[in-house]
Amino acid sequence: MNSKYHKIISHSLAFLLLATLLNSAYFFMSMLKLNVLKWLTFNACSFAIIIYLVFFLLYRFKKREYLLAVPLLPLYYFGTMGLFIMPWSSENIFAHITHIIITLNVIWILYLLLKNRSFDSIGKGLLIGTILFVPIIAFIKLFTDLHMNEFLSALQAI
Repeated sequence: MNSKYHKIISHSLAFLLLATLLNSAYFFMSMLKLNVLKWLTFNACSFAIIIYLVFFLLYRFKKREYLLAVPLLPLYYFGTMGLFIMPWSSENIFAHITHIIITLNVIWILYLLLKNRSFDSIGKGLLIGTILFVPIIAFIKLFTDLHMNEFLSALQAI
C-alpha cells in the first residue's frame, strides 16, 4: 500500500466511517439517551467501525499488513451482513449507507491484501480477529436480545 492513490482511498474510506460513527453516536446517545454500552451493542456497526479505525491507525504506524485484516470479521458480520438482514426502508436509510461504506472498506482491505499477495497477513489477521471478536459478537447478541424492549421503547419516544 505504498502508492499515493491507495493512501487517498484508504484515508477517504476511513474518514467516511468516522463520519458515520459520529452520526451514530449523536443519534444513539443524544437523541435516544442511551449510554455507550447500549449504543455499541444496539448499533454494533459502530463497534466494528471503532475496531477498524483503531487497527487502521495501528497499521499506519506499524506498517504491518495483518493489522488491516484483524477487523474484517466484525466489519463483515455487522456491516455487510446488515445489508441483507435489515429491511430496506426509509427508516433504515442511514443504517444502510453505513453498511455500504463498511462493505466498501471490506472490499478495499481485501483488494489491497490480495493485490500484494499477502495471504499470510489475511490468515493471521482473521485468526486474531476471530479469537478477539467472536466472544464479543456473542455478548452483543445476548445483550441486545435481553434489552431489546428498552431499545424499542427509546425509539418510540422520539
